[in-house]
Amino acid sequence: MIKRVDKRLQAVQCLTGNKIKIIACITMLIDHFSKIFLESIMNDKLFPLYLAGGMSTEQFYGIDAFQKNILNGIGTIAFPLFCLLLSEGFFYTKNRKRYIGGMLAFALISEVPFDIGFFSRYSIAEGTFPFYLQYQNVFFTLFLGLLTLIIEKVALKISGDGRKSKVTKILCQLGVVIIMAIIAELVKCDYGSQGIVYVSMLYFLRKSRLLQSAGFLIMYMVTTGNQPTIFIVVAALIILLYNGKRGNLSIKYFFYWFYPVHISLLYGASLLFK
Repeated sequence: MIKRVDKRLQAVQCLTGNKIKIIACITMLIDHFSKIFLESIMNDKLFPLYLAGGMSTEQFYGIDAFQKNILNGIGTIAFPLFCLLLSEGFFYTKNRKRYIGGMLAFALISEVPFDIGFFSRYSIAEGTFPFYLQYQNVFFTLFLGLLTLIIEKVALKISGDGRKSKVTKILCQLGVVIIMAIIAELVKCDYGSQGIVYVSMLYFLRKSRLLQSAGFLIMYMVTTGNQPTIFIVVAALIILLYNGKRGNLSIKYFFYWFYPVHISLLYGASLLFK
């Protein structure tokens, strides 16, 4: 049944990996524009204006609702798409050591822009500027996701073959995911355990877009305790429309540099606007 549905879906699967990467970057940019630039304006200009009576309650809270419900909501589309691309990259890469090493390198490169862009107020108050030690950027999450897949591969080889080993393999995979999810929470990286679950699940179900899409929605509800929003459903539909091809554009390292650069530019723009 699932195989039949997957075959029928192939007729409408029009999104390549490059297209999904661009969609993910755009939705992430909208989210970060809201959280870095617009929120700065809300705190430093619009809120004082509202308190002084220069802006009505309806206007202020209308902007606040648009920022939190719409712009930040659009931003939730990005992360599951990056998890999808990461699981695909792990499968197709010819050099997994280089892949995971590059992820760790950009996690370190991106940390200062991330800390300044999102937590400068807190780091200044704590006297640790430009570093904010209580939260790490999303590259650390993706790095731990890749590490999870590598450890799972090793665990599956050790468990051996046979009927009894199938149960052992499932328990090994589950154990690895739980341990790495705990580590992600202890490190306090962006999305934490949720990221580990997404990456592992999307890789495990990569032969079926239908199962990947359904699995994502289920894992979203399990990890958040919330019903999927319209934006989460959109992310699931994008996963469903992925055709498994990379695409013609050569943008392999686009996201790597886009992440720290756009955060730095948004933070700089927020300072200039002040």
